Amino acid sequence: MLAKRAFEPEFLKRLDGLILGIKRARTARIGPRTLGRVQGIGIELENFKDYVEGDDLRFLDWNAVGRLDELFIRTFRAEREIEVTILIDTSASMALPAKDDKLGLAVALGAALAYVGMSENDAVRLMAFGVRNGKTALTQTQFHRRREAYLGLLPFVLGLKGEGSTSLNGAVEQLLLGRRQPGMVVLISDFLVAAGEYETALTKLLAARNEVKVLHVMGERESTGALAPGFYRMRDCETGQIREIVLGAQAAAACRSKVEHIVRRLREFCAARSITYVAAFGAANLERIITQEFPRLGLVR
Repeated sequence: MLAKRAFEPEFLKRLDGLILGIKRARTARIGPRTLGRVQGIGIELENFKDYVEGDDLRFLDWNAVGRLDELFIRTFRAEREIEVTILIDTSASMALPAKDDKLGLAVALGAALAYVGMSENDAVRLMAFGVRNGKTALTQTQFHRRREAYLGLLPFVLGLKGEGSTSLNGAVEQLLLGRRQPGMVVLISDFLVAAGEYETALTKLLAARNEVKVLHVMGERESTGALAPGFYRMRDCETGQIREIVLGAQAAAACRSKVEHIVRRLREFCAARSITYVAAFGAANLERIITQEFPRLGLVR
C-alpha cells in the first residue's frame, strides 16, 4: 500500500525543511507569571513599556538601562498555535480502480502533511470519514505536536479502508460539532459527489473561520479513461446500481471530459473563495505532487 511510503526514512528526509503554508494569526500570547503579573512571549518585537514591579526581568532592555539609566520591558507578538485537521475521504469510490491505489495516495499525502505540520509544533490530527450502516462515521487520531510522535500515526493509517458512500457535508457537520478554535482543515477526496454537496461542506468550514485547503485525488486510469475497450457490467461501489456499458475511444473521451468538468468547477469554486486547490492525480506522482505542486500552490513552503 502506497500509504506505507509516507513512513519510510528516505521519503521523510525529502519532507524535512518543508513548512505548512498557514496564514497564522499573530496575537499577544499569555506567557509565564512572575509575582502574579503576565508577560507576553513571542518572537516578533512589538513595543517597549515602562518597567513596573512584577514584570519578568528576562524581558528587560539592558541597552536602555545602559544608555538612559531607565528600566524598559520589551513586549512581543507571538504566533498562535494552529490546529490542523487532515480530513480524508475513505468512501468506497476512493478504493477504485484498485490498481490505481487512489486511497493509498490520499492517505500518503495526508500523512506527509501531518509530518510537515509537526515540524512547527502545531497540533495535527488525521481524520477519516465515510458512511457506515447508513450513518456518517468519523475516526480520528489524537492531536500530535512533535515529529517524534509521527510513527504513532501508522496503525491508524494502515487500518483505513475504502467502503460505504460519501457524505462530505455530514462529515463536516460532525467535525464542526467539536466546537474547537478555528484552524486549518485539509480536505482530501475524489469529490465524486454532486457539486452542491462539496460546495455546502466547504462553505460551512469557511463560515467557521477555518483556513481550508483541498486536495483533489484521482487515479491515473480513472482521470484519463484508460480502461481496456470492451463490454463491461459495472456496479456503483457506493449505491450498488448496476449498468452495462461499452468502453471504447468515444467513452474514454467522455470520461476525460467529465473529469475536466469536475476539476474546472471545483477549482473555480475554490479560487473564488481563496481556498488552496491541488490536483493530485496518479499514485505514481506522489513525490512530484509533494515537491512541486504543494510549494507552487502555497500548501507548503
